[in-house]
Amino acid sequence: MSKWMLPKIKAVSVLRELTVPVRGARPELGSVGRWFNLGGRWNQLLVAPPRDLAIVGTRRWLGDDLRAFLSVGEPAVADGRSVLQEADRIAGLILAEDVSVATWFTRIYSSARLADELPLPGDVRAVVLDGTGAIKYLGEIESPVVVCILDRSIADESAAELIFQLRSTRGEPLSLNQTFGWRPPAGVEALAFTVPL
Repeated sequence: MSKWMLPKIKAVSVLRELTVPVRGARPELGSVGRWFNLGGRWNQLLVAPPRDLAIVGTRRWLGDDLRAFLSVGEPAVADGRSVLQEADRIAGLILAEDVSVATWFTRIYSSARLADELPLPGDVRAVVLDGTGAIKYLGEIESPVVVCILDRSIADESAAELIFQLRSTRGEPLSLNQTFGWRPPAGVEALAFTVPL
């Protein structure tokens, strides 16, 4: 017979697809999550995550990117040095699917094996295609939002050409400033457009 410490329970949800018990530390909300005012919903998001984001790219590089820090505001200071919190890692904000976690927000796909995974699950609402290997599948992705990240430091322009061809033949341009209120920072090239699914 197990005993529950009811005052300690913050949120509850049924996880039907969990086949084996999994335990882990509760992910803390970092500065970006607080900036987006997720504090009041964080516990509910952890127990019933939307699982609607997919990221496609080179797995090793994505792993490096997810370990990077992303924070808003001034970092804490200890011994006269800035200290970034573990909760400010990108991985702590997107919570990627893994066999060792019970709750997750984001599916990670290897671009080298994406052909075997298509079509993506119907509940995916946004897809990030990172690099040429992932962008070549742009025509096969059916999601309301697709973000393509190009590396302009390489000579291969095939991914950029694919995006511009899609925009020119089926796309309706969107103004990032008027539609989203966002201006790309210096050194960042960005464009947005809609296409029929």
